[in-house]
Amino acid sequence: MQESISGGFSGGSLSAPKGKRFASALIDLFIIPILLGIVIGIALLAVPEGIRNILLIFVNIGWLLFRDLVYSPGRHMVGLKLVSLTGAKVTLPQAFIRNVLIVLPFVLVVGYIVEIIAIFSKGDRVADGWAKTRVVSAS
Repeated sequence: MQESISGGFSGGSLSAPKGKRFASALIDLFIIPILLGIVIGIALLAVPEGIRNILLIFVNIGWLLFRDLVYSPGRHMVGLKLVSLTGAKVTLPQAFIRNVLIVLPFVLVVGYIVEIIAIFSKGDRVADGWAKTRVVSAS
């Protein structure tokens, strides 16, 4: 069985290559959040630490949702895209569900570890199944 990305899925599982998924994640989930944290953290130095930390959490959540709903530099650079299993555009609830393991601060580290293991073992993130999404080759 093969997938028809433009019109939805006709069955089977044709996920993006694991190496491309990892490279994309390195850019989108590591490099960009660190850069955002540094820039915004410096811009908010005059803000009390507790408020600054909460704002940085919201910036991270905003980045993850933006990345899945609007534009992902990492996926773009390696030729991947995020799709809904129904063939429709990924929705805000899907984007949130897809990132729940890495959005919540108290599960952040464990979430990243679980998702990395899932990508290397089966090629898809755990939360992709929950959100009914999949990352595939863009070509």
